[in-house]
Amino acid sequence: MKPTDIETAVGIALALRAQAARTGHRRLLLLQGDADWGRGAAHAIVNAIGQPQNRWIGTCGGTDSLPPSKAAALLGGECDVLIIDAHGGFDADALGAAAGTLRGGGLLFLLTPALGAWPTMPDPETERIAVYPFGAADVGGRFIARLGRLLAASPAVVRCTAEEPGTNPYELLRLSSESPGQSPTAWQDAQNGQRPLSPLPTDPATADQQRAIDAVHKVAAGRARRPLVLSSDRGRGKSAALGIAAGQLLADPARRIIVTAPRKTAAESVFHHAEAVDPDAAHRLRFVAPDALLADRPPAELLLVDEAAGIPAPLLERMLVYYGRIVFATTVHGYEGTGRGFDVRFRGVLDRITPGWHALRLLTPIRWSADDLLEQFIDDALLLTAEPAPDELVTARMQQSLNADDADRLVADQLDRDQLAGDDALLRQVVGLLVLGHYQTRPADLRHLLDGPNMQVSVLRDGDCVLATALTAHEGRLPEELLAPIYDGQRRPRGHLLPQTLSAHTGLYEAPRLGWTRIVRIAVHPAARGRGLGTRLVQALAARSRAEDCDLLGASFGATPELLRFWRRCGLLPVQLGSRRNAASGAYSAVVLSRLSDAGGLFAGHARRQLLPRLQVLLAGPLSQVDAAVIAELLYGAPGTEATLDSGDRRALLSFAGSARGFDAVLPVLHRLTTSALPRALAANALTDDQAAVLIACVLQHRDWADVGDTLHLSGQRELLGLLRSAAGALLVSLGAPTFQSVRE
Repeated sequence: MKPTDIETAVGIALALRAQAARTGHRRLLLLQGDADWGRGAAHAIVNAIGQPQNRWIGTCGGTDSLPPSKAAALLGGECDVLIIDAHGGFDADALGAAAGTLRGGGLLFLLTPALGAWPTMPDPETERIAVYPFGAADVGGRFIARLGRLLAASPAVVRCTAEEPGTNPYELLRLSSESPGQSPTAWQDAQNGQRPLSPLPTDPATADQQRAIDAVHKVAAGRARRPLVLSSDRGRGKSAALGIAAGQLLADPARRIIVTAPRKTAAESVFHHAEAVDPDAAHRLRFVAPDALLADRPPAELLLVDEAAGIPAPLLERMLVYYGRIVFATTVHGYEGTGRGFDVRFRGVLDRITPGWHALRLLTPIRWSADDLLEQFIDDALLLTAEPAPDELVTARMQQSLNADDADRLVADQLDRDQLAGDDALLRQVVGLLVLGHYQTRPADLRHLLDGPNMQVSVLRDGDCVLATALTAHEGRLPEELLAPIYDGQRRPRGHLLPQTLSAHTGLYEAPRLGWTRIVRIAVHPAARGRGLGTRLVQALAARSRAEDCDLLGASFGATPELLRFWRRCGLLPVQLGSRRNAASGAYSAVVLSRLSDAGGLFAGHARRQLLPRLQVLLAGPLSQVDAAVIAELLYGAPGTEATLDSGDRRALLSFAGSARGFDAVLPVLHRLTTSALPRALAANALTDDQAAVLIACVLQHRDWADVGDTLHLSGQRELLGLLRSAAGALLVSLGAPTFQSVRE
């Protein structure tokens, strides 16, 4: 390339930076074409600008560059120039994480191949999508093709092309400065002092922030169990508001405040702003990781939970139980795409545990100007603001279905992903539902959805209105030579979660040989829940998978009683529970499955028969802290052996149930009775929930009685023992003990 090519790019960048500085918007300069040209242009531009605070994401940015996998480390920081080099692979998560650190007036340089050729070029990032036996060449280019179309059309983007100059970039600059949404006056007013661009941390930048600070003070001083939920999109200053409020509250030396977050770096902004308010007081502000917080329960008058959507919901629920005054702060449309799902699901938990909770939404950005063009582009490219169909539309469609033959209205389809990538309205509905159904959806999941070689996207819809959606993956059918290494834990071929889990962890050697359809995610529109649509979609998936000669339909998920009941209604029964909490969900992972073929039926029957003997051993060890309600759902109807109770066993049990014999004396026989009779008694609804829970916790898990009493809200050991006696009696009745009633009398 001629030196003037680089010089031209430098001139364009300097003009674009001056324009962005006037308006407070952030802009994207696309350097597309040869990798060496793009990198050379980026380095030259950075040198010409001077010494701004810049960040380089990629492999060729020098000693200060970050690999894309480390981009999340930038969260909480700020920069003036951000360079993302996609020639070594495009990481959607890195773009989403890093873009929010760019200040108003800043530039994002995106280095890419020529847009027309990019979707067909090798990309190292596709190795994360290329499940065995597929290679990078088998991964689709739909995500990149869609991104290229948006880059070519967005008013936030100015394009510099090495090989084909096309339109004069200076003309693009002139046109973009006239684009709707630009508001130079607002930013210039801020520069003139009406609103500081970089406000002192002790001085709220917006009225939204001040309201948030006041609300935190109200939680700290008000009645207990009235938590506050602060929510906003990125760049609205909610973490700063937490820090300012904490710094002010810590003026009282007796007050203890704890901060928790998914990782300590995510809370750095809180500590920075607290320290700016009062450096001495800020030393008393303490960070405790969520798992340590719940294990040790350190005392605090106020708990601040930053980026709450990144913390598993079961952990957040336990925080509500243990701490009386809590503020949750979460990003609604962040790079992880988690906040919207958090809002929908956690609202029910708050209503149940702390019905006096209240919410506050921050709307005004402080890092950049309102109507920022780059924010809109990132949201569109990564579908961070994707939403399902409006509730009102879904409610109306469901009402029409009730008044007509819904078999004609509701259609289950497997979508053509080429068409899906080009239909943004449909894609937004699908992604919006998946975000609601799973609280840790990332931009990389969008690429996987569109391009994964073993993935399928299905919907249940009424016309153009998506009521439910599911993401599925084909797994298994692995060659014979891999079965032993998988069983021995020596090989983990990418993309075969269910067969590998059941082989390596449950000892089911044949699992990888069979053909599986795994339901990766499934979501039903909130306005259409409770009408059997999830079950209907699963039935359609089963029928399609059976036609494709699959043997088994299955799913793996963080086990909760509600989810286990849902899958049971769909015909998928549990066969495995992991022995450690899943880092993402905070729950123990369960595997459920349903037969689709004769071979699948034999396998599923064998797997079901193994569940009870495994749980019988593990519940007293690695599974001793699993919620008893989860274990009850796993045991529900599980096949097992009949209770072998002789006359002496029955006499001992009847004596215990009749309030004579002690618990320790009868524990061995009560354990045998519980493991053999409880599954059938649960299926027959022969026990109350508390009776089932106390048997599981005290007899099978050997948990501390005080802990069990607290969990079940019992007044003490006397009441707990009475509950155990009644539960034992109910089990005996379920077995048809003829003399039980007379003994009680």
